[in-house]
Amino acid sequence: MSNLSSVFRNILKIPVLRRYKKGNIIHFPNSILQPSRIVIYSGPAPADIWPAMYLTDMLQNAYPKTNTTIICKLDDSELLNMLQWKPRIHFYEKHPGIPNYPDDEKMDDDTLFFYPYTTINNNTGNLLMSSGAGIRIAPLETDSPYINLRIRTESTVYPTMLHQICSALGINSETTWKPVIQQQVKEHAEKLMAPVSGRHLPYIVTSSTALSILEKHRAEIPLRTVSLSGKSSNFENLDRETRVAIIADSEAVATDSEDLWCDACALDIPVVALDTSGTFIKWSNYSVVSNESEFIEAWSQLLRRGW
Repeated sequence: MSNLSSVFRNILKIPVLRRYKKGNIIHFPNSILQPSRIVIYSGPAPADIWPAMYLTDMLQNAYPKTNTTIICKLDDSELLNMLQWKPRIHFYEKHPGIPNYPDDEKMDDDTLFFYPYTTINNNTGNLLMSSGAGIRIAPLETDSPYINLRIRTESTVYPTMLHQICSALGINSETTWKPVIQQQVKEHAEKLMAPVSGRHLPYIVTSSTALSILEKHRAEIPLRTVSLSGKSSNFENLDRETRVAIIADSEAVATDSEDLWCDACALDIPVVALDTSGTFIKWSNYSVVSNESEFIEAWSQLLRRGW
């Protein structure tokens, strides 16, 4: 963690520096460079795990000797096997909560609590405030009483935005990391796809709605399609890790669901996504479309470009 001058260059970009809990001032750079522990929050939506995982990898590399904990949904916890080093995990089933740490491991004024999203609701905000963490960091679009170190980033897409958070704090972050599927999980997914031979032909992963749109418009579909949801799917009840392994081994993804969209982006799989709500997570090098005609055109362009 060098380049400490970047910390001071970026202080003017950070409008909230005061700790709301006790009114103490955050001390730069010591408060950032010498935390007692690091906590990363992962939200309950299926797509939320990926920003949290990318940030966890960056922070583990930057703070190799500091205890790192990720708070995540139970269904997502098995995905943490794809990190270089598995952090401490506190999982929740439906409603996020704070780990019940022993007294000597509780969050304190020197804890860095990272919230890697741009918006925050009251329930999550109350969790952050009650955590005991003295430094609560987020790239929020607007000020919030729940976050006392708001980082403004030039980028609004992941994972670039996360690298810019680290840069603003003087933390060198790895820019080439990608999730790695464990070999046994790969083999399990391959057996599901080809139970007799264990060797499957190339395939495209789709959501049921996206596939119906492609079929309705008689779009070219050059490979077998695999749907991970819907009544006709043979893979609807897969565990999260196996589901991700199937996506990771596909040639491309066509979807109208944010979770499948973000899985493909994080795994660097070519993807065409229909986002009629305009709420999908934004990811570097990938874009979504807002209507069916744009979706068909984007699919055609992907086929022409290849993968």
